[in-house]
Order: sequence, then C-alpha cells, then structure tokens
Amino acid sequence: MKSFLQEVSLGLSKKNKKLNSKWFYDFHGSKLFEQITELEEYYPTRTEIKILKDNKIEIANKIGKSATLIEPGAGDIKKIAIFLDSLDKPKKYIPLDISEDYMTKISKGFKRKFPKVAITPKAYDFSRNSKLPFKVNSSENIVIFFPGSTLGNFEKKDAIKFLKMLKSKFKAKMIIIGVDLIKDIPTLISAYDDKKGVTAKFNKNILRRINTELGGNIDLNSYKHLAIYNKSKKRIEMRLKCKKNSNIKVNGSKYLIKKNEEIHTENSHKYSIKSFKNLANKAGWKIKKTWVDKKKLFSVHCLDPR
Repeated sequence: MKSFLQEVSLGLSKKNKKLNSKWFYDFHGSKLFEQITELEEYYPTRTEIKILKDNKIEIANKIGKSATLIEPGAGDIKKIAIFLDSLDKPKKYIPLDISEDYMTKISKGFKRKFPKVAITPKAYDFSRNSKLPFKVNSSENIVIFFPGSTLGNFEKKDAIKFLKMLKSKFKAKMIIIGVDLIKDIPTLISAYDDKKGVTAKFNKNILRRINTELGGNIDLNSYKHLAIYNKSKKRIEMRLKCKKNSNIKVNGSKYLIKKNEEIHTENSHKYSIKSFKNLANKAGWKIKKTWVDKKKLFSVHCLDPR
C-alpha cells in the first residue's frame, strides 16, 4: 500500500502525468487481463500459446533435466502447463506475481493438475529492487520463464537492466521469453483498444484502485481510454485522457488534471528479431533458438548467457 501511494503521488505530481502499469494488477485487474487474452483482437496470447504447443518438446529439451522454473509476473500460469509434462523431472516451479491473492488462488488448481511438481507461489514485485522471497541455489538448473511480451512494458534501458538482473540475482542459466513483433499499426491498435471495451476497463482499473485503496475521489467516467502507436519508439502507449478539469484527492493531497490532459499508464514495445537480439546481447545474453508463428506476429526465444 505504501509503495502504491508513493508511486501514485509521484506520478500525478509530474508535468507529464504517469502511472506504472504494474498497478493494473490487483485480483480484479488480473481477471480483466484474463478476459483480454481471450478477445478476438488480442493476438499475442493465442499466438504465443500455439508457438509453445508446437515446439514444447524442443523447448523441454533445451531446458534440460531437474529444472527449477521461475516465472516473474506469472499471472494465470496457464502457459507453463503447456510444456511442463514434457520436462525431464522438473525440480520445482516458483510463480511470482504482484497480486498475492490471485497467485494463491490460481496455484491451487495447478497443484491438482501437477501433483508431482513442487510449486511455491510468492508475492513479488520484480520492478522494485527488493530481496527475493526465496533462496537461490546457483548450482541448480535455474530457468526463467517470461512469456506474454511483458518485457515490452519496460523502457529499453530498463529491459536490459531486468535481463541482467535475471542472471545476477536469480542466477538464471537460461531464459525462455516471449517477445511481440513489429507489425501493421491497425492490428496493434485494435489489440489494445477492443470493441467490447475490456481493455478500457483494465486501463481504468488503476484509477479504481486509487479510489478503493487510497481513498481517491476519481470519476472514472471522466477519463477516456486511448491506445496510440508511437512510430519513433516502436511501441503502443496506453493513456487515460481527462474529459474535463478535475481535482483528484488522494490521501489528503490534491492533483489538478486539466481537460484533455493525459495520464500515461503503459508502454508495450515491439521488436524485430534483430532488435531483440541486440537488446539481449547488451544484457549479456545470446539467442540460442527462436520460434515464430507463420504470420510472424510473435516470437519465443531461448536465451543462454554470453
């Protein structure tokens, strides 16, 4: 709660207002994102799932024997289940997520489905420089599973820092990572601004949380969901545009949001295979194998230390 308040106060105090996309994800936000992944317009999830299914044996062979699998930002943990049965005696699975309630509930079903795999879900915010909630044994076959193009939410410098951290702090020997590819703009925009308005609700969930958890007074109907493609930075930007002048009250502080002012809530960077290879190299990783769907919408990479 304290870190949420600190980041909201800082973000709303800036000239260019900004809120971190990680705060979308309380239990309600996580359920909304589940709905997004099933939308017709949202190609990343179904495309990545097909890539994982089509290549699960090869992925399992790359991972090797007795793996300790760690999944930062695990969400609904459905993707790991695709190839878990193909692995050679996995040692344990540690899903990490910012929403502890959601993680605990989701993990119960996983335990029933995979009774032989030790699962230890942990609440963890990997975007903050906090101590790991478990001990790392560097002699183990530690593999990071990071699907869903979450890396795209990071600024490039932060993406490099994150990949470096997976080696230094998590002691990872390998990363299996999902990366969204550059494509035509209409496909990208519709994926982040669906006809049913689920993504708009998801975007506004950050405002709902400010109201419910920080005693805010925000009228959610005063904000319009925007999804914009930034050509120069090759990314989708999600924003909340204020329809009228409004004073936001949060924990005794006031923040003026002017008419047509925008709060920047999320970035989703898109990569080519080449640009992601360059990024991985800068972080001390090399691409061992890349899997891509036939339409070249999405990619999954196996990274080894350089």
